[in-house]
Amino acid sequence: MTARAYRLARIAPLAERMRGARMATTGFVVATQVLLYSQLWRALYAHTATVAGLDVRQAVTYSTLATLATTARAMRGATGESVKTRILDGSIAYWFLRPVSARRYRAWYGVGEALYSSAWVFGGLALGLGLGLVQPPASVAVAAVSAVSFTLGLVVLYYLTVLIDVIAFWTVSTDGVTRFYEFVQALLSGALVPLWFLPGWLAGLTTRLPFAAGVSTPISLYAGRIPLADAVSALAWQAGWCAVLAVVAAVGWRRAGRRLVVLGG
Repeated sequence: MTARAYRLARIAPLAERMRGARMATTGFVVATQVLLYSQLWRALYAHTATVAGLDVRQAVTYSTLATLATTARAMRGATGESVKTRILDGSIAYWFLRPVSARRYRAWYGVGEALYSSAWVFGGLALGLGLGLVQPPASVAVAAVSAVSFTLGLVVLYYLTVLIDVIAFWTVSTDGVTRFYEFVQALLSGALVPLWFLPGWLAGLTTRLPFAAGVSTPISLYAGRIPLADAVSALAWQAGWCAVLAVVAAVGWRRAGRRLVVLGG
């Protein structure tokens, strides 16, 4: 990583470090959600040993990791350094005048966001393991595959966010699109309801979409919902979505540079 890329990647973590109250509030909200969801799943399993092939420990593990992943995703863009905000105040023009291209600037900034959000996920994972809320991976191989899948999931989520950003070049406001995306992402990623509880045809469809590739796939591998024998197929789907979304995002950035409009001018 070059010195310039390193400085760009540090923007998001440093900006968040200056917001102590936000960090404390986030920690409190995450801890409350994890504890409430764990109690909910234990109540649902009170009269049964397994549901959809998973026992209560696997269900609580999935729920805890999904909560952490959802929180980490929501924290991205909180610093205000986004295409939407920069278009509104006109400073987006500087993204296209710097020595670093707008696409590359957003990419390195996204790396910083991903590292910061990952710190929350792994910190929460370590705490969950210590408290017994999260079960350890079944083997070293499962841990390694889950780590690779988590990394691919971060890439998928990054490109999905970039596509929402690029839409801002063609719309006055992305509020409606963003709300719709957040709803679809929460529903079809397995963050709110595990995908195996959906009807068979819908569950089969959603597991092939990029939303599940960003959240459900790595957590399902860790929790044992996706067996190790099927890991290669799961990782292949994630890698495929990374490639497809990267191409679409690249085309979007090129067209956005020619389309740049700031406050109608």
